[in-house]
Amino acid sequence: MSLFDCVVARDASCRKYGQLQEMFGTEDVLPLWIADMDFRTPEPIINTLRSVVTQPVQGYNLEHPQWKKSVTEWYKKRYGFDVQEGWLHFVPGVIRTIVLSLMSLTKPGDNILTCTPIYDPYPNFIKTSGRKLIQTGLIEKSGCYYFDWSDFKEKLKTCKMFLFSSPHNPGGMVWDRETIEKVNRYCHRAGVIVVSDEVHCDLTLPGKQHIPFFTVNEMLDSQSIVLTSISKTFNTPAIQGGMVIIKNNDLRNKFYGFLDNCYLAETNSLQQAAIYSAYTNCDEWHQRLLTYLSDNVEYVKKEIETNCPLISVVYGGASYLLFLNAEKMKLSDENLNSFFVHEAKLGLSPGIQYGPGGEGHMRLNVGCPRSVLVESMRRLKEAYKNRNNV
Repeated sequence: MSLFDCVVARDASCRKYGQLQEMFGTEDVLPLWIADMDFRTPEPIINTLRSVVTQPVQGYNLEHPQWKKSVTEWYKKRYGFDVQEGWLHFVPGVIRTIVLSLMSLTKPGDNILTCTPIYDPYPNFIKTSGRKLIQTGLIEKSGCYYFDWSDFKEKLKTCKMFLFSSPHNPGGMVWDRETIEKVNRYCHRAGVIVVSDEVHCDLTLPGKQHIPFFTVNEMLDSQSIVLTSISKTFNTPAIQGGMVIIKNNDLRNKFYGFLDNCYLAETNSLQQAAIYSAYTNCDEWHQRLLTYLSDNVEYVKKEIETNCPLISVVYGGASYLLFLNAEKMKLSDENLNSFFVHEAKLGLSPGIQYGPGGEGHMRLNVGCPRSVLVESMRRLKEAYKNRNNV
C-alpha cells in the first residue's frame, strides 16, 4: 500500500470542501476541482513548520541561512543547471508577484499577452491592474496544446509583457525545447518581457522533461522572470511563498529594487524554512509522488477512453490537472457542468472559466488517493451510460 493511498480527513476550513455549496450549489459532490492534493504534506516540512511556530518569541527573524542554497542544489540535481544565488529573490507568492511585475515593469494601458485557455486569475488581474488583455489561442490536437506561431508573433508586436504558463495550466503541457526557444527568440526580438510561471514544473512526470525558461538561448540574455514555488509539488499552498529567478542584470536590479524598496517581499521565516525543508529533505517523497500521480493519470485516461468515448483527455505530462474535452457530447457549457455536478455528482472546474478554447471542457484533479478516483470514474461511467443510453 502506498502512503498516498491513505484517505486524509479534511474539514470545512479547507476550500476544496468548505466551498462546495458556493461553487456547485450542493455539497453532494466528490470534489476534484481546486489545485491542491488530498495527500499529507511531507512530514519533514510539517516538523520544520512546528520548529518555527513553537519558538517562544515570534519576533523579526533573519532569512533562513540556507534557503537559497537549497534552491540552487535542487535546480542542479533536477535540471542540471547552475543557478547563482544572486539571481534569486524570495517572494510572497507566485500570483502576487506576477501582479507586482505588471505594476513595476509596465504602465496602465499597456498590452499584456497570454495564451488561452489559461489559468483564470491571469485575465482578471491584467484587467484589474488597468492593462489591456491580449490573447493568442492555443491549438488543441491529439490531447496536447501547440502554439499558433503566426498569431503569436503578430500579437507580440503591440505587447509589453508575455505571461507564460510553463507547464501550462490547464492541461499540464510540458513545452519542448523548440517551443520555449521560439517563445524566447520572438519575445526578445519584439522587446517583450517574459514572465514564466513555472509553479507546476516539479510535477513533471517520468518520461517528460521540464526546461526552465532561463536556461534557453543564453546568448540572448533575454528579459525573463521565472517564478516558482513548493506549494503545488509539496502540497503547501496554505503557507504561500515562492521564489523568483532573474538572470538579466538590468531587469533583476530594476525588479528586485522595486520589491525591496517597497517592502513587498520581506523575509518570512516560516515560508523560507519550508522551502529549505522541501528541497533538502523530501526527495524520496517527491519521487514516490510522481510515480503515484503518473499511475493516477494513466488510470483516468484508460477509464475515460474505455467508458466515455465522447470525452477525451488533454494532458501534456505535468501536474495533477487533466483537461477533459467533452465537446462531442454536444452540451452547452451550462449543461455540461450540470451533467458533472447533478448526474455524475462530481465537482470539477468548468473549462469555460479558462477563457476562449475552454468551451466544452472540464478540469479534473487527480491528486488524490486511487480509491477516490475509482469512485469518481464509477460515477462518471454510470452518468455517461444513463445520458447516452449505452
